[in-house]
Amino acid sequence: MTRPGDADRSPTGPRAGSAWDRIVRGASLQFARATDAALSRDGGPLRRDGRWVRLLPFALIALIASVLTVLPSGLKDAEAAHISTVIWSAVIFVIVVAAAALLPWDRWPPDMQAVIPFGYMVVVMLLRHAQGSGDAGYTVLYILPVVWIALYGPTWQLALALPVVAGLIFLPLVLYQPLFGEQHYPTNDIALLVIITLVIFFVAGALRVATNAASLDTLTGLPNRRVFMARLRRVSTAAGSRGRPFSVAILDLDHFKHYNDAHGHDAGDQLLEATALQWQEAIRQRDVLARIGGEEFGLIVHGDRDDCLAVADRLIAAVPHGQTASAGVAECLPGEDPSDALRRADGALYRAKEAGRARVMEAAP
Repeated sequence: MTRPGDADRSPTGPRAGSAWDRIVRGASLQFARATDAALSRDGGPLRRDGRWVRLLPFALIALIASVLTVLPSGLKDAEAAHISTVIWSAVIFVIVVAAAALLPWDRWPPDMQAVIPFGYMVVVMLLRHAQGSGDAGYTVLYILPVVWIALYGPTWQLALALPVVAGLIFLPLVLYQPLFGEQHYPTNDIALLVIITLVIFFVAGALRVATNAASLDTLTGLPNRRVFMARLRRVSTAAGSRGRPFSVAILDLDHFKHYNDAHGHDAGDQLLEATALQWQEAIRQRDVLARIGGEEFGLIVHGDRDDCLAVADRLIAAVPHGQTASAGVAECLPGEDPSDALRRADGALYRAKEAGRARVMEAAP
């Protein structure tokens, strides 16, 4: 049904703004896509659902490395300072793993999750020192937190990882030798470690780019259907645990096939790209817009049906090139499967098309 008093919700024209404002907004949007908006994956890698699946490979490798550090010599003849270093590395490692597994990361800003990989970098530094320099072969363990950041963290954390790793490699030269006596760090080994760090950084960056490419629609740069459904499930889980409402909408460009046939497929692609850019500017940062079909877009709004109706209104009023769009909106009911809410929104979209298009309609509960 339509919202009372708003049976025919027609667009009122494009959003106002100077050419410079549009350029700035467009550049900001592209930058936000490239950096992935600081772990905007609705809770980050340490959210509760699937946390152990993501943590287990890293935790096991780190645990094995820690054990192997003390097995070869058993530390029987080691100096007390070196034994203390191993103990400190073990303590920090336990704290890092326990914090990653037990703390309520869902309730905190996602950027706070950076303390886990960077904390593990400190553990690696201590393990290297306990074995007596870069010859111990533990430098490669820096790849674990860097790969973790590449997979799950924002680009600014990945950029920060390189100077942090380099600093931890050189820190023992400045700190440990005066405190604990002679320790051998050959110049060639240091150069090799820096090269390895650079390789790790660029490989991890390539991995991050590949991961983003697999999650984005190649034409519009928006999240694809697979990512949209995954985020929908996560938003549903978070909303259920916190008792907060959320809504979904499906939007469809009107007469898109006719537009394609009349103007050509290149023009159709340009319309999709321009629409995605306009709509991404019109939504709030915390909401999610995705391309889920040919000319079909999905929207997740953190709010009730009125919030979603307001956002959908802005979107259909911002379709470029003189075209129109229709939308169906549904608020996810308590205990409702989010895919069922999406189906209700799809039904509302169908009714909007039947009612004449260029309007938003609300799904029945």
